[in-house]
Amino acid sequence: MKTKSTVFSIVAVAILLVAAYSGIAQSGGNVAVVVNPANPIDNITAADLHKIYAGDKSSWGGGLIVAAFVRTAPSHERDVLLKAIMKMTDSQYQEAWVKKIYSGAAAHEPLALPSNSMQLEAVRSQKGGIAFIAASEVKDGVKVIKVDGVAPGGAGYSLK
Repeated sequence: MKTKSTVFSIVAVAILLVAAYSGIAQSGGNVAVVVNPANPIDNITAADLHKIYAGDKSSWGGGLIVAAFVRTAPSHERDVLLKAIMKMTDSQYQEAWVKKIYSGAAAHEPLALPSNSMQLEAVRSQKGGIAFIAASEVKDGVKVIKVDGVAPGGAGYSLK
């Protein structure tokens, strides 16, 4: 009897997680790009975001190394990165990184973390840190930057 209860509980939690994820994705929740407060930038272009997450831009300038973080799949933030910035599927993104690493063009792909809170901590701890975070989950200790001159929630903001 206890086993049925446990299985039911696990299934119920899984359904709730899927429903919550679907609700975020369908609600069009804004995704903010955050950096460490020590980073001098306040605005970034979508083209530069693409370069960072494709491994083609590894420095912020002035010797500050980029430390890119990304959510693990499935997540709304990862979907936004892949669709709006990278213009590829998750499998295409993974394949591109495998090729880049094996060719020696990059040492490693952006570190994939399972939660926004883990991404926030990572960005706080790395001066060159950058991540895509649900705007509703941004906390103190990081700086939200504009994308193509537009802040999250602004007219024409593209990261939803």
